Amino acid sequence: MEVVLNQIDELNATLTVNVADSDIEERVEKTLKDYRRKANVPGFRPGNVPFGLIKKMYGQAVRVEELNKTVSNAINDYIVENKLNVIGDPLPNESQKQIDLENKEFSFVFDIALAPEFEVKLSKKDKLTKYVITVDDEMVNSEIERYKQRMGEVADIKKSTEKSILKVDMIELTENGEVKENGLELVDSSISVNVIKDEKIKKELVGIEADTIKDIDIKLAYPNETELSSLLGIAKEELENTSNLFRITVKLVREYKAGELNQKLFDAVYGENEVKSEEEFVERVKEDLIDTHSRDTNYKLSLDAKDKVVKKTEVALPEAFLERWIKASNQELKEEELKNEFPRFLEHLKWTLIKTNIAKANELKVNNEDLLEVAKERIRAQVAQYGIMSIPEEFLEKHAKESLEDKELVNKLYEQALEEKVIDYIKEAVKVEDKEISLEEFYKLFT
Repeated sequence: MEVVLNQIDELNATLTVNVADSDIEERVEKTLKDYRRKANVPGFRPGNVPFGLIKKMYGQAVRVEELNKTVSNAINDYIVENKLNVIGDPLPNESQKQIDLENKEFSFVFDIALAPEFEVKLSKKDKLTKYVITVDDEMVNSEIERYKQRMGEVADIKKSTEKSILKVDMIELTENGEVKENGLELVDSSISVNVIKDEKIKKELVGIEADTIKDIDIKLAYPNETELSSLLGIAKEELENTSNLFRITVKLVREYKAGELNQKLFDAVYGENEVKSEEEFVERVKEDLIDTHSRDTNYKLSLDAKDKVVKKTEVALPEAFLERWIKASNQELKEEELKNEFPRFLEHLKWTLIKTNIAKANELKVNNEDLLEVAKERIRAQVAQYGIMSIPEEFLEKHAKESLEDKELVNKLYEQALEEKVIDYIKEAVKVEDKEISLEEFYKLFT
């Protein structure tokens, strides 16, 4: 057996694998003997089926399987031993003739794509902008209000407002205002005043107290059939036979009250006794906002750094091969989808090659400490979504180490850590200039 490389150009080559019947004969015989020991053929005891019959039944399929294994292993071994830097997987050459299994010698031709040779050149003449979001009093107060709302609770109040929730009993009436026979009777229903669509009815429900009785046109108050059927607990189809008029008896007037700026709120946000005064709380909120927006601006800087180096570096790609490879890997992919996605795929591949190039040229490596730190940052981001800003270090350490037992996650974290090192290298290699910007202006950069 031999493997022959034929380089077509700098990016494309073929691998021809020549296999003789003698290369696979021994393994074919061994496999067929295993089949004979296990075969369950009517008229023969297990293990006593004639070998000739087994060969007739399974011989061709076994030869095909062994040929495929042999060719696949030969290609992989050749690529590894000759240190070929390939992109994607080998594809059968389009001129490959159908294999005749009656032959004693076989020839398989595969197309391969070679990673391009290129150099990444960066200097202080290349500039990047690091945006610095201005954290003002308005932003701090807004964040504090958000905490107060989240730490609030529903409480009974005396008189209703537009924000109130009324706990009511409801009785269906006739057009004459009398209780409808066999009509709907609902207990402990909830009416949110601000949901009422009719302004006149909404005003009637503002300023009322418990034990108030009101007759209202429920279909004017709730013109949306989905909302009304949900309130009344019936199907939409039943609304047609339901009266417009309902009598409500207010049992409770409730309203969501924001939490107060006190030690209870400080402890809920930052942990027990971590913050002991309003001044400390305001300062911590400001620090957190600065830290959060710093992560956002660093993310934007990373995107700009990638974009800068991708646009600056010329990287030739074997596009025809890559398009074939994508089609072969995703046979359900439609032509229109490929046309739309292919440019993005090329950009991503180009960045991947550049990232690998920079890491190799500058000996950037990811160690266990890097993986642990990335795992910790991932956990910080996850819990921050729930408004938890302060996390004990022992908690972080424990859960980060546990997450590193997941091999699939470790691979993702490795790529993330390597990319961060490459981005840091780019930032050091070019000139980064700070620019103050408002939060609103910063968000516009992404639109």
